[in-house]
Amino acid sequence: MSTTEAATTDAGRPADRLDTPLTEAAAKVAELAAAGALAAEEERRLSPPVAAGLVEAGFARHMVSPRWGGSADAPGAIRDLTGALVAVGRGCMSAAWCAGVLTAVGRMCSHLPEEGQAEIWGDGPDVPLAGSLAPTGTVRQVSGGWRVDGVWHIASGVDHAEWTMVGGLVPGPEGPPALRHFVLPRSDYTVLDTWRNVGLRGTGSNSLRVDDVFVPDHRSLEHRSVLTGDHGPAAPRTHRVPLKLINGLFFVAPGIGAAAEALEGWTRWTVDRREITGARTVSRPGVRLALASSAANLDAARLLVERAAGEADEAPLGPELTLRATRDYSTAVDLLLDAVTGLLRMSGSRGQAESSPVQRAWRDLHCMAGHGALQPDVNADGWAKHALGED
Repeated sequence: MSTTEAATTDAGRPADRLDTPLTEAAAKVAELAAAGALAAEEERRLSPPVAAGLVEAGFARHMVSPRWGGSADAPGAIRDLTGALVAVGRGCMSAAWCAGVLTAVGRMCSHLPEEGQAEIWGDGPDVPLAGSLAPTGTVRQVSGGWRVDGVWHIASGVDHAEWTMVGGLVPGPEGPPALRHFVLPRSDYTVLDTWRNVGLRGTGSNSLRVDDVFVPDHRSLEHRSVLTGDHGPAAPRTHRVPLKLINGLFFVAPGIGAAAEALEGWTRWTVDRREITGARTVSRPGVRLALASSAANLDAARLLVERAAGEADEAPLGPELTLRATRDYSTAVDLLLDAVTGLLRMSGSRGQAESSPVQRAWRDLHCMAGHGALQPDVNADGWAKHALGED
């Protein structure tokens, strides 16, 4: 049994996943993703079999309404998703990242008018989706909908998507511009080969160009509705929770998997390492300290994220719950960065080779940390103002 497995199973929790239909399927696609991880880095996108495997595993349908055959009302859906993303992250963090995007955009599209949802899921819920939400293009309102034009960047998994969501600023009800989202079929945009990143290389987060396309009203929604959640009494819990309560876990959970795999790989490798003097590397106190610190940081990050996921499934919804979750997602990121940085430092030049899983996890996790949903100053400030009664 590995160090990380022992640390978690002793506490009565599974090391990587819960035994659920999604996580069982995710464990299988994780093996496929692991086998193709280096190729995904070289190609800068997932292979078609891996991309299709994520959809077949159930990520695309996981937060789609049961009306269309989705799993949004499954008990413990958010915990299940977290375990599944961790499982895939162990095989390939880029694949897990794309799995999180599949799920997140599916949840956002569930806020479309019914006609828009039917257009996407009328033939079934297993539809690959992508999204580029920053309002980098231009939109203007016309009769019956919107004209959308411009270039949108960083749309993870866009090469394999059938529909992609883009964001645009429109006049707000009270004056300031408001963010709105528009969903386009693959025929309405061109994918641009732009993804050249230091980490998360396999996500295929390319740009897309839209040339003055008409988007009907039923394929557009206000960002505000996604932020606040669907308050309808018949809405599944996964649609009623505020976006910020769960947004961070789409990206942190893959990082937990990547860090866990790096720790196990480093441990196996280090057991057989020798110093220049011929002494065993594991005899160095600094190496044992790095191992213990990394394992503890990983477990702490996992506990924070698992608590947030469990509360998102069951706890009474309110501002404090959301603010604490976003605070904890950022804290978990810091813990994961410390975990892999300590391992890389104790790996020497051999640990920096492209074949080393530690350096790939180190790169991927640092890129994850830059995501807007995980910024420590913003998330800490929001929680602190609430705790101090200043909000």
